[in-house]
Amino acid sequence: MQTHRYLIIPLLLWTSLGLAGAHAFLDHADPRVGSMVNGSPPIVKIWFTEELEPAFSNIQVFDAAGHEVDLKDSKVDPANAAIMTVSLPKLPVGNYKVVWHAVALDTHHTQGTFPFMVMAP
Repeated sequence: MQTHRYLIIPLLLWTSLGLAGAHAFLDHADPRVGSMVNGSPPIVKIWFTEELEPAFSNIQVFDAAGHEVDLKDSKVDPANAAIMTVSLPKLPVGNYKVVWHAVALDTHHTQGTFPFMVMAP
């Protein structure tokens, strides 16, 4: 019985550390991080490593002058809470910055930015 205890205790500690460290990080995005896209994309879509808390997670898109250009309809996908989107109007050629804030279901907060460039179609 003593041997089982030595196996169970580290397993419980490892499991609890994994749960405590859960954060929602950017997995991938469309448009891709740092990409150059031909023509204006209709949305920015980000896939995260964890499910998100919709009330506290959002995406914003800014032009090179720092003006917000998205349609302010950022939302977590109800069918897959690890995906968040925001709609875009037709964007002119230029550089854009995506700013995201994500709160995982365990309340851990992460944030980040990434650029993309719209080129002529």
